[in-house]
Parts: sequence; structure tokens; C-alpha cells
Amino acid sequence: MRCIGKGAESAVMFCGIMNLPPPPTKFTKFNNNLLQAARETCEESMAEAVHEAVEENEGGRDIAVAVDGSWQKRGFSSKNGVVTVTSVDTGKVIDVEILSKHCICPNKTKHLQNCKRNFVGYSGKMENRILWIYAEVFE
Repeated sequence: MRCIGKGAESAVMFCGIMNLPPPPTKFTKFNNNLLQAARETCEESMAEAVHEAVEENEGGRDIAVAVDGSWQKRGFSSKNGVVTVTSVDTGKVIDVEILSKHCICPNKTKHLQNCKRNFVGYSGKMENRILWIYAEVFE
């Protein structure tokens, strides 16, 4: 619950509404399990969406896609951005790319292995970078 900005009280309320036992006080183990399950489900779902889009295109891998980006905040001050690639034929998401300028490392010159920072530059250039990557992949 903390990853969506909610605390222990919200978790207790959610579990009560869902008729679940009260949550444990330490969420880390459960958050990691939930993250892994969500990641696996997402990857399987997107792989299936790609197969459906290829089948819809009679086996051709040259499929029509729509690319859309979104920001955590309005304007060009956001530290996080996400881009989704959706098949035009099936309407299903076939890929997601997340870029972040946020660094959690205590030493900004030597990044930790779990650092989420994967983009350097102005926020406005994030979308251009992702569109450039996908244009290269789909050509």
C-alpha cells in the first residue's frame, strides 16, 4: 500500500472491505511477492497481445501501433514518464516503457544496483527518446 502512497490504516480498511485478514505490519516480503506476480502477469499478457496482433495481421510482423506517453506531473518538471505501445488492430497494450530521472542513491556518481534512474536530460526529451527507440525497433 505504501507504493501507492497509502499507509497501514488504509491497508487495514482495504482488507476489511475485501473480507481479508488484517495485513501484517511488515509489508516488504508481501510487496516483493506482489510485484513479481504483477510483473509476470504483465509480461505474459503483453506477449499474448503481440501474438494476437500478428495473427490479426495474417502472420505479418509489420503491425500498426499507437504510441502514447504520460507524465507523473504536468509540464516539463516531471521526474517519471511512461509510454505505452498499443496495437491498432486489437486495442491491446503490447509494450510499456518507464523512464525515470529520480535517483535514490546516496552517492549520485556511483549508482546502486537497484537505482531506478534510467534517463538523463530534460523531461520534455523523455518522450522523444522513447519514440526514437520504438521507431528504431519497428523499422
